[in-house]
Amino acid sequence: MAMMEGQGGPSPGQTCVLILIFTVLLQSLCVAVTYLYFTNELKQMQDKYSKSGIACFLKEDGSSWDPSDEESMNSPCWEVKWQLRQLVRKTPRMKRLWAAK
Repeated sequence: MAMMEGQGGPSPGQTCVLILIFTVLLQSLCVAVTYLYFTNELKQMQDKYSKSGIACFLKEDGSSWDPSDEESMNSPCWEVKWQLRQLVRKTPRMKRLWAAK
């Protein structure tokens, strides 16, 4: 009887090791695909927002913005200009210049 058990196939230990190796390889593949996908998405977002920010400063974005218009308030160009203005206002030297006006 002992001989028949040995010829029946791989041992439970070998099966467990094979399943573990397969699981690690599958997980590595999933991580690699996810990394490539999100890297591509982030690059596209970075290109989009850097171009819109540059367009604001180069006056390529010809749309005028009105604080009462909700669509212009949500534009990335308005956000960049607002953030820059807030940064300038926080600078100590610029505070003195703003106060002089």
